[in-house]
Amino acid sequence: MRRDWNPMLSVLVASALLTSTLGRAQVTGQAASGPPQTASSASQVYSNPELHLTFTYPAELTPHDGAFAASIGRRMIYGEDAEADYAKAHDCAKVLLSVGKGSEGSPGAWVRLGLIEVGDPCAPAKVLQNKKATQALLGDLARQGTTVMGMMPVERPTIYSIEGHWAGFCAAQGTPVTGQDLQTGGEQLIGVAVVAVEGKVLGWIIQTNDAATLNQLLGSGVDFGTGKPERLFAGAVQ
Repeated sequence: MRRDWNPMLSVLVASALLTSTLGRAQVTGQAASGPPQTASSASQVYSNPELHLTFTYPAELTPHDGAFAASIGRRMIYGEDAEADYAKAHDCAKVLLSVGKGSEGSPGAWVRLGLIEVGDPCAPAKVLQNKKATQALLGDLARQGTTVMGMMPVERPTIYSIEGHWAGFCAAQGTPVTGQDLQTGGEQLIGVAVVAVEGKVLGWIIQTNDAATLNQLLGSGVDFGTGKPERLFAGAVQ
């Protein structure tokens, strides 16, 4: 049977379902304290003048292949169809930043940090002009980005704001199933934070095998030039 491509079908259907439930979502992790990370000798800064964005993250993270961020970006948009040919051919996610430390399978902590931009047609301006629709879209993107076979949610989609911009966060933990042979990799955590800004959606993707590292990155400073820098997410994952 021929399947017509509809880039917004997965997002819009799930968004409509989430609209009535996101208001009840609660942060299940332990509340975090302390200010966001700011520029210092132990940090580096990503700046994007077009988006009025300044993002501060640990200096120990170095450039890394962005394929992981692109793949999770497609999953955020298309869900379980992320690896389908039409999803790859009509990719709405652009990788802006991809850094990391360590290697999966090696001793010690490893981490991947990606920043993507989602634009039309997967983040329509009409949707982003409506508060309830924006919140539903953000919740859906964060949830789908952390929905991985073999992993369980540790944070339900949580809606909050960063400098007045609506944001959403979701996280999962477990041993992901990889490949068609159902072999599994090591246990890990994944967190996705999304923010609606300048008519687009920005998505921060964190993958790591260390909870302390995930929480450190959730404390990274985000500044859109409309107030004081804030944490990427004000909570912490236990």
